Amino acid sequence: MFIYRSVSTIACCLLLAATLLLPSCGKKGDPTLKSYEKPAPPSHLSAIHRESEIIIFWEFPRDREQAIQGFWLMKSTGGADFKKIVIPDNSVRSFTDSDFEPGTKYRYKIVSLNLKGIASNDSYIIEVHPVTVPPSPDNLRFRIMEDSVLLEWHGAGEGTLFNIYRSSIKGTYGLQPLNDKSITGNIFKDYINLRNPVYYVIRGIRGGHERNEGPPSEEIMIHPADIVPAAPSGLRAVVSGEQVFLVWDEVPGIWVTGYRVYREAGTDGYRLIGETATPAFTDREPPVIKRAYRVTALGPVSEGPPAEIRDVVFVPYR
Repeated sequence: MFIYRSVSTIACCLLLAATLLLPSCGKKGDPTLKSYEKPAPPSHLSAIHRESEIIIFWEFPRDREQAIQGFWLMKSTGGADFKKIVIPDNSVRSFTDSDFEPGTKYRYKIVSLNLKGIASNDSYIIEVHPVTVPPSPDNLRFRIMEDSVLLEWHGAGEGTLFNIYRSSIKGTYGLQPLNDKSITGNIFKDYINLRNPVYYVIRGIRGGHERNEGPPSEEIMIHPADIVPAAPSGLRAVVSGEQVFLVWDEVPGIWVTGYRVYREAGTDGYRLIGETATPAFTDREPPVIKRAYRVTALGPVSEGPPAEIRDVVFVPYR
């Protein structure tokens, strides 16, 4: 009788302990099961053929990086024979493939790997058909226009299109061109940066919807000091009483900031007597018999060449 009661008591205790532990075990099990789930696949897989490289890039959410160990990029020259390229870094979003031949078609797809090594579903497959790229454009130059900068260059063979690259750092350019669509001609208009130097290169491209880019042109720099206004035209003077009124035609250019007026001061040459934002100025100093003036326009940094008017005659009242 004593043994029966002991066994019953032990059984009840075990049953109670199991009941109490059951919710706790469930909570610990969720993360374990979740770690075996497939991760999300990378998206927006795309490629650029540039010179001797095929650059593959993709997207993956930054806030999910801690849940994966890296990626498998897979490459095929046709059919289902995909070769695996291991990318053991969850922060990488591009891969440069130098193992290819122009004229051969290649297919790529990519998966992500979770911390248990379980692969996601495949991304969609992209096809890349690299062709022989055009030579670099030459004779890249620029002209400052009234409201823009105009780039001009010589082409690189019939049927060649162009991509424009701009940077604020010498020699450093991204993969995304400045233009939305490939340029068919040999000119491109851009806005003027009035504060900092800007650098440009141009690449020729061939092919259909793919970007088969050749080597870059020589780099050019446009500095705010290069934005020099023309000399004012139509400078004329009117003497009235003891004042000289100067007027001239407005110098075109949204980047013209104003004008400087100089007056000849005998053997000392010309002396600055004032600045104005409009194409007019009044010299209120009583004139002598004759005077000479120079007027210049001001750019972001530099002063343009002068317009000059001489022999402004003062006839005193009698």
